[in-house]
Amino acid sequence: MSTIFEQPDDARIKPSVSGEISSANSLDWRKVDWRTVAPFVFAAALLAALAWPMLSWWGYEFTKPESYYAHAPVIPFFVALMLWYRRDTIAAVPKKPNYFALAVLLPSLLLLIFAIKSQMQAVMSTSFLLILWSSVWLVFGGALVRAMAIPLAFLAFMAPLPGPVLNDATLRIQMMSTVLANKILHLLTFSTQLDGNVIQMENFSLFVDVPCSGFKTLLALLTFSGAFAYLVDGSPIKRFGIFLLSLPLSLAINSVRIALIGVVGECISADAAHTFHDWSGMITLVLGFIVLFSLAKVLGCRKFAGWPIF
Repeated sequence: MSTIFEQPDDARIKPSVSGEISSANSLDWRKVDWRTVAPFVFAAALLAALAWPMLSWWGYEFTKPESYYAHAPVIPFFVALMLWYRRDTIAAVPKKPNYFALAVLLPSLLLLIFAIKSQMQAVMSTSFLLILWSSVWLVFGGALVRAMAIPLAFLAFMAPLPGPVLNDATLRIQMMSTVLANKILHLLTFSTQLDGNVIQMENFSLFVDVPCSGFKTLLALLTFSGAFAYLVDGSPIKRFGIFLLSLPLSLAINSVRIALIGVVGECISADAAHTFHDWSGMITLVLGFIVLFSLAKVLGCRKFAGWPIF
């Protein structure tokens, strides 16, 4: 198989003074063999056409009111940034077709067709992701799949969770967020009474419904913190710690948001509480980013995607 990108002999990877890989191995679009690229473009178009019912369902899940996956459309951007960040390492990996990947690719194609015919949405997502991963394995080999493992796995954050899993997780986090918000209001000296997922205050009743459960915040923070942890410098332990922090962080921030809604409703009015609720989602993400960047700085991380910003 001919290579897509042809490089001169002197474009070899050489360590720079700072110990990083030289950018001499970066891609030169003038040397792209478009005759080799064309089949990949054609195959991608065929896959998109085959998977169009699934992609349409994804689009609906991403854009419907109170969507849990409103952050999903930015995931391809994060994947592209991850690949660009590791571009020299990826370019240095030997690329060789591996036909063992057909053992995964062909059954995944059949499974996708079956899932579309049967309208099995979770199976559609799983088979589509398996097709993407095994296609990279088939064309470029296992070495490249290993080098791109995390960016490829990151695409799974785009797949909506099955309904029963989503409902069960939402209910659990809804109750934890309600209990913690009630404790925060007590610390702020407000008189409250907790009844299930309703916090009764003296002049305002705070009903913590499913959209306020915090699971939407959890999914968004898990996605952003995963990309953030991959793109900052530091040891694997530090970066994995940053990613794990998003679990308690999302719960804590969402509980603070719920408590603030109660404060606004109690001290101002129910209408003001509803207005604050509509804008409070942005507050949770901003607070989450501030905490993540602060933690990275404390842990000694100094660069994000190769740029010194800390």
